[in-house]
Amino acid sequence: MKHAKIVSAGLYSPQKIMTNKEFERLTGMVIDPHYSEVIGINHRHLSDSKETPAFMAAEAGKRALENAGVSPEELDLIIVGTDTPEAISPPTAAKVQFLLGAHQVKTKVFDINASCANGALMLDIASRYIALEDTKKVLVIGTYAMTKFLSWRYSWEALFSDGAGAVLLEASDEPGYLGGVGISDGSYWNFWGVYMGTGTMNVAGIEKGLHLLDLRAPYPPTVNEEGWVQLFNDLSKKTGFSKEDVGMIFFTQVRRKTIFKVMDALGLPHEKTHNIMDKYGYTGSACVYMALQDAIETNKMEGLEGKIVVFITSGVGYQQYAVAFKW
Repeated sequence: MKHAKIVSAGLYSPQKIMTNKEFERLTGMVIDPHYSEVIGINHRHLSDSKETPAFMAAEAGKRALENAGVSPEELDLIIVGTDTPEAISPPTAAKVQFLLGAHQVKTKVFDINASCANGALMLDIASRYIALEDTKKVLVIGTYAMTKFLSWRYSWEALFSDGAGAVLLEASDEPGYLGGVGISDGSYWNFWGVYMGTGTMNVAGIEKGLHLLDLRAPYPPTVNEEGWVQLFNDLSKKTGFSKEDVGMIFFTQVRRKTIFKVMDALGLPHEKTHNIMDKYGYTGSACVYMALQDAIETNKMEGLEGKIVVFITSGVGYQQYAVAFKW
């Protein structure tokens, strides 16, 4: 049986930055002084008209390939995860393939949308392709351009930032990928999202603001505080690792205080997670891959060979996924 192994990562972040003070001037909303401490965000990156979701995805993908010394033509599969796609149809992955220079007949491409839970889910899907198909190299990319869907009228919009992250996986005789788990609760479907769709793709829908991100009801903190602990414990039981085996956990980069609270609940030191909200803001589908690349760049992944690396991601709707790899 073949196993999927993570061999490299890459990220792309737009150059344009909006500070908290600039956000306040634009929106007329005052950001709570504790926002930077609790959430961990004091600025956000805004994509320009050229930095489309496909463009950012391709740039992150190029960097992951360069870091591994792999050419685009070697790819067997490209998966793009996003809830801010280039278009409703065709898939963003097709354009990314072209921008990468990987537009060969043998390269399969498709999109997925589990909102911000895409990161762990794509790693799970890619690993299963490698295990079960004649697939040797898979590039998974999360891309996020949610600032294009903001009305700039609400304080909670200060959370969002644009960017892309990519991970390259290759077939290996040794793990690699150990397994994945997931949970979901569709009763939260109407809480938060961009609700333009079939039947509302019209002037009336735009007048109602359905083409913009809408927070209709806040998620209780326990969704992640309890859900992430459950996912970790389920994954540990399924794959047979203990918390002592863990070298690093990458969580959806949505709230620093929640991440630390979960690490405390798991009995793990804060040094075994990595946060990038202070650098890149919240980048949804891209954030765990961006966090991985940032951890590599800052040498936090050194000395973790043979340790377990866990990715835990959450998305509105809601769905949560976790995967484990031997590093």
